[in-house]
Amino acid sequence: MEKSCGIILFNGDKVLILQHRDTDNTEGHWDFPKGHVEKGESETQTALRELTEETGIKNLKLFSGFSHNISYNLIKDEKEISKEVIFFIGVTNETNVILSEEHQDYAWLTYDSAIERLTYNNAKESLAISHEFYLEK
Repeated sequence: MEKSCGIILFNGDKVLILQHRDTDNTEGHWDFPKGHVEKGESETQTALRELTEETGIKNLKLFSGFSHNISYNLIKDEKEISKEVIFFIGVTNETNVILSEEHQDYAWLTYDSAIERLTYNNAKESLAISHEFYLEK
């Protein structure tokens, strides 16, 4: 099973989503910053590293007491792979994003707009759960 970690990042009433680069079989899906756990990293270290690598954002606060896991299967090199992703919630005042080569666009969107733009249902569900937690804090 592959494991990734990411951050659902809020700035006031906006949330950050990234559009992956177009490939032969996708038109560039919209999702949250996330990536694979490297040897020796904790889950939060992975999430913070991936956020910085994919957006350039370093100044944020992670909410303690929250993580949300999703699992799904994907096809990679003609093999079915199980994947687990653990999301944390962060808040930042930064709005400037420096995209990595993995991505072609980003957006700071309101909850309703982000729900519409996110490509996958599990990302929409993750946002709904995270947004509810964020509003309570």
